[in-house]
Amino acid sequence: RLTATWCGPCKMYAPIFTEVAENVADRWEVSVLDIDTDEGREMMIANNIRSVPTTVIMEAGKDPKMIAGAMSQEALLDLLGE
Repeated sequence: RLTATWCGPCKMYAPIFTEVAENVADRWEVSVLDIDTDEGREMMIANNIRSVPTTVIMEAGKDPKMIAGAMSQEALLDLLGE
């Protein structure tokens, strides 16, 4: 999860993401890395990330999925196939 201290949608999305991560922890290995875009600018450029919040989903043997924008709990669960 990429975020910024000044980002309203990021603040709205944080508890949704955290709740989903807790609910799927027995089926998914969840790592939460809150990277502030103001401090992680080089990482954002290197990974072609242009907006926040951005959720990155990595599955073994597949290309990472990068989803820009806040999502509802239902949308995030759908993305995970839950």
